[in-house]
Amino acid sequence: MKTILLIYKSNTGFTKKYVQWIQEELNCTTIELKDASISEVAKYDIVIFGGGIHANKINGMKFIKSNLGLFKSKHLIIFATGATPASAVEEVKRFEQENIPNESNIPFFYFPSGMNYEDMRINDKMIMNCLKFVLRVKKNKNSAEQGTMGAISNSYDNSKQILIKPLINYVRGLLA
Repeated sequence: MKTILLIYKSNTGFTKKYVQWIQEELNCTTIELKDASISEVAKYDIVIFGGGIHANKINGMKFIKSNLGLFKSKHLIIFATGATPASAVEEVKRFEQENIPNESNIPFFYFPSGMNYEDMRINDKMIMNCLKFVLRVKKNKNSAEQGTMGAISNSYDNSKQILIKPLINYVRGLLA
């Protein structure tokens, strides 16, 4: 029987929420990235990695990229969470292209989440406040800027458990 490890990095709680849903469905072992070791990862057949999008990068991807050699003998799956809606297909594709190593054929899943100012680090809050200010004072905003302004104005949660189904089905296919 194949074993599954889910490693994650969650800064504001959205990735952790998806991790809990995935863990419930797959009954897999979960571990926060800060507690992960290569010796532990080596024990599993299937490794799922999840992190939130921050400045177009998936949090924690350095761990994956630094250990790609180990993952060649495993089934590696990566998912990201972020404030970008899943319907923004080009943006989601860009996340994948900028984060998943070229020619790796690593399956990638994206789950929309939201903004959580309450649990956001102080530096990130300051950056978001600067962006809000710039957008607020800008005249003649285009539709993307208007949408961004609305999307970053308050905390919100677009997480939905049903969105994990494609990832769950993919992993179950590996177990069959």
